[in-house]
Amino acid sequence: MNEKSHLLIAFGVGLVVSDILPTPADAIYFNYMRNNKQKLENGTITPKQYWTRDAMAYYGLNPLWWGSVLGASLLIGKDFTQKRNILLGLIAGGFVIGVLHKNIKKDEEMYRLKQTKEGE
Repeated sequence: MNEKSHLLIAFGVGLVVSDILPTPADAIYFNYMRNNKQKLENGTITPKQYWTRDAMAYYGLNPLWWGSVLGASLLIGKDFTQKRNILLGLIAGGFVIGVLHKNIKKDEEMYRLKQTKEGE
């Protein structure tokens, strides 16, 4: 394989990984959409506004996160090794924050359902 093939494979792997790993952008998206769902149910926003906001947040937040990660690693790092380590650290940090947020939301839902059943 030539250098271009390796670059294409690395790019493809990066795209797959960026879709699999939860990020702080995912946490922001979920909170934003929860608030928008409440606004939709209360009649504060229209269904068109809800779906427009959903699309903008869905397609906008993750690219902003990954662009920030890449930009920070390129701007802060002095050599390739340092840039790579910064990039991996930011990705790992984002993954941890995303997983924590997901676990918090699951536990909150579980306890809310448990309290609802006990109150019946």
